[in-house]
Amino acid sequence: MLGYLLILLFVALNMGESIAVKTYAKKYNSGGFIMNAIIALFACAFFVIKVLISGEGFNFLGDMIPYALVNSVFYFCGFYLAYVAFKIGPFGLTRLIASFSLLMPIFYGIFFLNEPTNVFTYIGIALIVAAMFMMNYKGKSATAEKKEGAASLKWFVCILLSTVSNGFISIMTKMQQVKFNDACSEEFQIISIGASFFFLAIIGLITDRKNLSYVLKNGTLYGALSGLFNGAKNFIILLIYELLPISIVSPLKAGLAIVASFLFSIIVYKEKYSVLQKIGVACGGVAVVILTII
Repeated sequence: MLGYLLILLFVALNMGESIAVKTYAKKYNSGGFIMNAIIALFACAFFVIKVLISGEGFNFLGDMIPYALVNSVFYFCGFYLAYVAFKIGPFGLTRLIASFSLLMPIFYGIFFLNEPTNVFTYIGIALIVAAMFMMNYKGKSATAEKKEGAASLKWFVCILLSTVSNGFISIMTKMQQVKFNDACSEEFQIISIGASFFFLAIIGLITDRKNLSYVLKNGTLYGALSGLFNGAKNFIILLIYELLPISIVSPLKAGLAIVASFLFSIIVYKEKYSVLQKIGVACGGVAVVILTII
């Protein structure tokens, strides 16, 4: 039961992170690299503070560092490209396409970790896949993309690459836990996110130096909130992976994310969806029920 409650918390934190990024991008539309460097800084600080509070001290294993550095590249891409996608596209469809990232750790858990499955597991996964395709179908009544020009090639490429990056982040996190027997998980995140902060900050100081003060003045609050949400959700996922198989966790996160994104985009952003997209939401909800009760 604890694992499922943590998944709900993860989805809420992930939603909060997206809302903070979307709000800043829509209001200020400037300094993407610096803004995301702020996010990475606070996300990294979350794990540093967590280790300091625990009193256990830092444990940076040499063999772990290469994994973390590779993961930092995925964080760099995931942070910045998601920001661009939210800036130029609608909240709902951007979030829904991002849900595809959860398919990657599902198949990684099944085919590489030999995690236990049954017929209900595959039914749930099939419903999630169907839901994702239906939710991303642009019907005549799906007018959300018309408001913000979401159908652009740039938007699609950004959200696609961000989605793939986030999928690899989940896989790398699980690989680190398995290889090092759950040791130095916080340190892995510190290096991964900290290195991405370094990359984002360097590029931002080059490209955004003329409006640096503007971004820091208007973006620090949103960046801090988004970064803390990001750090908290990454910490939560470490706990979840210790309690539940990744092949179960990922479909559950995807199903809940579909439903939450759909409801929030309708209520807050007034985005509209086609009948087929609404059926996709229902499939996501059924998948959550199936994967929860097995």
